[in-house]
Amino acid sequence: MNKYIIYTTEGHTTAPNEVVEVENCQVLGCANGKNKQEAVKNLLENNLWITEAHFSTAEFIVQPLLTEEILSDIKKVVDYLWMDEERHYLERGNYPRNQIFRVLERLKSISQPF
Repeated sequence: MNKYIIYTTEGHTTAPNEVVEVENCQVLGCANGKNKQEAVKNLLENNLWITEAHFSTAEFIVQPLLTEEILSDIKKVVDYLWMDEERHYLERGNYPRNQIFRVLERLKSISQPF
């Protein structure tokens, strides 16, 4: 089961001073599903106000979330591969731009705790 954030550019909000109307995105919620369609279905079933407010599902933007579990799994794989690839990289020098070491390097930098 994947978790998705669902938002839209429909509608508008008011600034904290209640004077200025703000054009922005509105987060409708987060929902679980096997895919985007199932997540939208689950969100709508559990949040009747979305349909009552006349938000259009055609305007929904649905993005998967990177969960702590997925981030932890990425970190485990990167750590496992890192030492061996780093050694190969240092021994051979310049690899082509698409070399796996560069990918691991990027993943290692983003998988560190915030």
